[in-house]
Amino acid sequence: MSDKSVNFQDLIKKMKEATVTAANRPTILGGQFAVDRLGDFLAAWRGRWGTMDQRIWEHISFIEFADKPKEPQYLQRAEIFGEGGHLSLRRDGSRWLWHYVGDPVPLPLEGFAKREECENFWTDDRQIELRRYDEQVILWGKRDREKGHTIWWEDRVAAANLDYPNQKGERVYLDFWRYTQDEQTVFVRYRKLSSGNPADKQGGYNG
Repeated sequence: MSDKSVNFQDLIKKMKEATVTAANRPTILGGQFAVDRLGDFLAAWRGRWGTMDQRIWEHISFIEFADKPKEPQYLQRAEIFGEGGHLSLRRDGSRWLWHYVGDPVPLPLEGFAKREECENFWTDDRQIELRRYDEQVILWGKRDREKGHTIWWEDRVAAANLDYPNQKGERVYLDFWRYTQDEQTVFVRYRKLSSGNPADKQGGYNG
């Protein structure tokens, strides 16, 4: 019979260690813009592409990892991330909604200086305490070279092109930071894709 008791002292210690300080507080931005300005918006961020080298484009009928979207007119979501930050976009009718969590960004954002287009979460009077937790999830697909699979395969999403760039392991994981306020998740910052020993990873998948 296993001991499932909770060690509250250990939990309190982990919470204190996770407290975000002025030294590691992330820049948090967000806003909205007209649907026909997607190209201008991506151009305004292109100077940071070197530190956000993972780019996932979700179109109406397919998802791709690429430098830019193949069919931007059909794009629905985008996740652009790396060690420098995480930029997330979601199409909502005639507008794009976006947010960014990461390293400092020079403001005003070129071409998007209106308040509704780019707002800074950290206003002068905002006083909240965030905690940051280092977490990881497993992505769809396992590469089985004995069966001739050169890409990652998953029966449950067989139609998906699971071609994770620059990954050589059998499984692929998404490393991210989860920010909480009063232990409720308020922001998530994708950091990188990684491979490793499944025994060392947390459970779950991106379903």
